[in-house]
Amino acid sequence: MEKNKKRMVFILFILFASLLSESASLGSEAITVLGNQVKSDPGNNTNIPVFELPMPGSEREKSYLGLSGTGNFKIGQIKAQVLIIEVFSFYCPHCQRTASQVNELYKKIQERPDMKEKIKMIGIGVNNSIYEVDSYRKRYKVPFPLIPDENMEISKMLGVRGTPTYIGIKVNGKGTQKRFYFEEGGFQDTQQFLTEIIKLSGLK
Repeated sequence: MEKNKKRMVFILFILFASLLSESASLGSEAITVLGNQVKSDPGNNTNIPVFELPMPGSEREKSYLGLSGTGNFKIGQIKAQVLIIEVFSFYCPHCQRTASQVNELYKKIQERPDMKEKIKMIGIGVNNSIYEVDSYRKRYKVPFPLIPDENMEISKMLGVRGTPTYIGIKVNGKGTQKRFYFEEGGFQDTQQFLTEIIKLSGLK
């Protein structure tokens, strides 16, 4: 009996190790699946639900988004034509691994005089508290605003099923906001990703 138990434990260990290996081999395309999430494909070129986000805490972040005051804000209030949302989690290893790449995307946008006022970025920390989001910001030196989504309400409305997920939204200050890009998992090349966002959004 004892011999069979040891054999079973060994088999389970091998299976667990193979799963870890498979996950690592997926690279930046892997995602961390969220529990109890919306399962439908959100699609592109569709209007997103109207919802409010908590105002960033720092004046620098508010200025970056063209916001002021306290309380909550809507995406349509952001002073930009396009918003890139990174949905991440403090506990997502794939988000941690690609954090420097996402920071590089922000830098590339800021280095473009023709685009830095047209494209803005925010991160939404799914199932993360304010403390966890702040810890993620400090650990990975994230230069753009990060917003907690502790109850997963925002990510559910956006149709997010895992992290990281990248969403491109055309910002309309007078009406509904249209999603033109939705991708689960990381992107391979920062410049290629930015070029695709510019092309799909119709920015010039």
